[in-house]
Amino acid sequence: MHRIRLEPCERLFPGRYRLDPQQARHLVKVLRCYTGALVEGLEEGRRVILRLSVSNGVVEAKEVVDQEDLGGYASRVVLLVGLLKADQWDQVLRFSCELGVDQIVPVICERSVPRPDDWHRKVQRYRRILLESTRQCGALRPPTIGDLVSLRELDPSGLPELRLGAFLADGAVPIGEVVPCGDVALAVGPEGDWAPWEAEALIGMGFRPVSLGPRVLRASTAVAAAVSLVRLSSWGVER
Repeated sequence: MHRIRLEPCERLFPGRYRLDPQQARHLVKVLRCYTGALVEGLEEGRRVILRLSVSNGVVEAKEVVDQEDLGGYASRVVLLVGLLKADQWDQVLRFSCELGVDQIVPVICERSVPRPDDWHRKVQRYRRILLESTRQCGALRPPTIGDLVSLRELDPSGLPELRLGAFLADGAVPIGEVVPCGDVALAVGPEGDWAPWEAEALIGMGFRPVSLGPRVLRASTAVAAAVSLVRLSSWGVER
């Protein structure tokens, strides 16, 4: 079933919406939806089934079923991730939404290629990518994304007590040996891994060094691997 976000729609009256032009155009022109078609509507805290009414390019939707949210997780994942080049960074955002990250903390690292110029303008685009990703995966809410920070500026007091850092260095234990239950903070560095002082800083904040396997992964792949392992290891316990 196709999905839409309800936040940008105009609420005509309770249970009835007029879709914003972008989503309406996509449903009619690209997905070939028609009057009577059913779509899933998402907004924070709610998931509803809607019946469409299409007339002269204007699309309205009426609620027909209010669904229970079965797509959430009981525990929280906070992802600290080194800033990456545009294509990889966009992948990190999509992976984070699809795999169940709750909060993204972008970290400017010694080995980060992009510089933090114009971050406040770019972060608006990043939030749009996260919101769009919820339509693909069915999440009621996108991950939050905070301001760009360095590890010297980071206050770890708000992070979950269980903290795992993906490191390439010797001595990191396989992440499969650490089966997290409950909230967890994950730290994944940029291409080339964390600089030595950054790894030391993370360990000083209580991050346990973990390995994602014998091969060197791209940073975006490392994010997908780490979050998947954490989520899947606890998912059966939470259900």
